[in-house]
Amino acid sequence: MSILGAVVSVGGLAVLLVLPGVLQTAGIKTPWLLVAGVIIAGAGGAFADLLKRRLERAADGREAVLDGCVTLPGDKRLPLVRNVDDPTLVGVRQAWSVDARPPAPPYVCRDVHDGLVAQLQAGKFVLLVGDRLSGTSRSAYEAVRAAVPEHTLIAPRPAADTLRAAIEYAKSLSHTVVWLDELDQYLVPGGLTFQDVRHIVSGSHHRTIMATIRISTLNQLQSDTSPETQEAKRILRDPKQHRLECQLSGRELDRAWPLSADERIGAALRPPREFGLAEYIGSGPPLFARWRNASGTGANPRGASLVRAAVDCRRLGLTRPLAREMLQELHTLYLIRRPRLQTEPVQDAWDWALDQCEGTVSLLMPSAPLSNSAPLDVFRYLIDASEREDNERKGGPEWVPDDICTHVLALTTPQEAEVIATAAHAYGRYSAAHRAFRHAIDQHSRQHSPEDERTLAAQSGFARWLHVIGDTVEAEQIVRVVLRVQQRALGTDHPSALASRQQLAVLLFENGQRDAAVAECESVLAQRTELLGEDALETLESRFALGSMRDQQESPHAVVARLRADLEARMADPQLGPHHSATSTAHFSLAVALWQLGQAQQAQEECHTVWKERRRSLGRDHPRTLEALSTLADWQGQTGDAAGAATGFAELLATQERILGSDHADTRATRAVLAVWLQRAAEAAGS
Repeated sequence: MSILGAVVSVGGLAVLLVLPGVLQTAGIKTPWLLVAGVIIAGAGGAFADLLKRRLERAADGREAVLDGCVTLPGDKRLPLVRNVDDPTLVGVRQAWSVDARPPAPPYVCRDVHDGLVAQLQAGKFVLLVGDRLSGTSRSAYEAVRAAVPEHTLIAPRPAADTLRAAIEYAKSLSHTVVWLDELDQYLVPGGLTFQDVRHIVSGSHHRTIMATIRISTLNQLQSDTSPETQEAKRILRDPKQHRLECQLSGRELDRAWPLSADERIGAALRPPREFGLAEYIGSGPPLFARWRNASGTGANPRGASLVRAAVDCRRLGLTRPLAREMLQELHTLYLIRRPRLQTEPVQDAWDWALDQCEGTVSLLMPSAPLSNSAPLDVFRYLIDASEREDNERKGGPEWVPDDICTHVLALTTPQEAEVIATAAHAYGRYSAAHRAFRHAIDQHSRQHSPEDERTLAAQSGFARWLHVIGDTVEAEQIVRVVLRVQQRALGTDHPSALASRQQLAVLLFENGQRDAAVAECESVLAQRTELLGEDALETLESRFALGSMRDQQESPHAVVARLRADLEARMADPQLGPHHSATSTAHFSLAVALWQLGQAQQAQEECHTVWKERRRSLGRDHPRTLEALSTLADWQGQTGDAAGAATGFAELLATQERILGSDHADTRATRAVLAVWLQRAAEAAGS
């Protein structure tokens, strides 16, 4: 016999004794229902049918609540807040996945967080207001987790047939938080009422309401004068409102940088940061899917090709706004590969690519938002995702097709061609890099002259690249040509001529002319010391190069002994002493030699001495002080002290951002290195 059958088939005193326990076993916990059941059962079988119907309605109501609210996978119960560890269950947007990392990126604590937590703990109706993709859902979720982790979470879906059941059920419980993400969905006929709100948060039942709403929706509701919105407007006057901005504040950025080891946050924080953190992370995956689904046999292959052309221009290294005419011309090269595609009209393709389908974000964006003819930019996530997708290809990255690279190269400035050459080298596309360097040199030569300093600088850069890839013979030939022009036009002692002579000395050494190389390097070192001083970076370059040439002729231990003797002589010299810049330089030379010898601890001690001395004599912001700090931090990391490396590079980054700006190449490089050491430090701490 079922439990319900047992209840309705007996009467009298036996029911008075067993009915409460039986009902609790059945999952009926409402006190008034237990009392009513005892009274009815005690009155006899005349009320059995009525009791049965009430019990069935109660069971159906509870089932409706569970069906209409968020529950944990595989668990048909309302969860405690602390058990909801996946924010996407309550409406937070899915971020893109990163290997060995949680599905959701770390939370960047927003400035409103403490206020939200305080109001929730006080049992208030709290409303978080923000633009679409400003991070309201994630911020609300984290505030609830921090404020009331032991509360039962009632997160109803906005369907009208289940919403009432969830609201009524919330009224019957204590220690509960009602989650109403996008509150306007619940402000419908038959939905949330002002009396519901007052009932839930009144008294000492420890109940609270956490709601979010978009600014545009809030403004629309508040300005609407129709009778249908009066109840909604009454509700909206009740809560404590908090405003969340799309862009991170300065304090929020300070809290975000330590989390940038997570690739998603690191990518969103890269300058120029034209989009908010949540906007970048949340809109990226759906926009990338929209683009990918439109290509090929999708609905917008022409539009997808326009976007692809813009993405590839960025991957080539172009940073300027992209002319529509250039993209119009380039996109046909992608369509030629698929001649049977049914492409949409050109205007439809542009409309699709410029459609703001994700808040304020579109695939392509005008550089001047109110202009229909302004050059275009591309949403940066598409570039990042394309890079990741390409790098994960089993056969290795494909980068940008050769015909696109050649076509773009013909439309670039000489400076842009040099950037393309660098990008091509990074992907191992040496033939493309060679063409780009040659294009830059030819363009400089035509626009200026073969002997113009810009042409010569491009040739020197080309020679350095040839040196890197191992073509030292052609590199030497180019440097000799450049040097002859410089010595004739500028003089033998000009810094540019000395730089070319230094470059030539290294190439001579690698091409087997070692005696000539040493002699040339000694001569350059003497002239740089006389003209620029012993502590100039150029002088140090020559000294290290000469030391490297000599190191191959004497043992590493002999090198260290020679450098240590030189250091001791400078410290004992009355005109130099321990604090002279020349002594600091000797410390640094010894540190490098010790490091190369494998004596890491002693090398770090010498480098730390250099850093302290330069900080004292030159100041914290001097380039040579920062050089010593960077070297010390790098060595700490390489010897296993990831936390020490992170600390050093964080200090270096803060200084560079203040002096050079957040978008300077050196600043960007340090930021990337810091992210690596922060991640390794976190891994070491967790192991």
